[in-house]
Amino acid sequence: MLSKERHQTATGPQQNAFIESFNGSLRDELLNEEIFDTLDDARRKLALWRYDYNAVRPHSSLGNQTPLQARRALEQFEGSAHGALAQTETHDYQNQTRRLSL
Repeated sequence: MLSKERHQTATGPQQNAFIESFNGSLRDELLNEEIFDTLDDARRKLALWRYDYNAVRPHSSLGNQTPLQARRALEQFEGSAHGALAQTETHDYQNQTRRLSL
């Protein structure tokens, strides 16, 4: 008889807490509360909820700032949020990583 080795990962809310929290908010605040008459109606309601979630509502994980405020603060601090997330200059990137590894 052949035996197969199985590798399973844990599933459930503990797997990715941030995504599970977002999914719970989306489900509790929009999907369980609204009736969607058409696909366009669902898109409109989702866009309004997403704007509220990203630009109006403060998040405790961001120091009670909205994601929009947190991004603006990062842009002011780093000069550009895109520059903080992705390096374009190879030489500059190597200097920064060399400083981190010291």
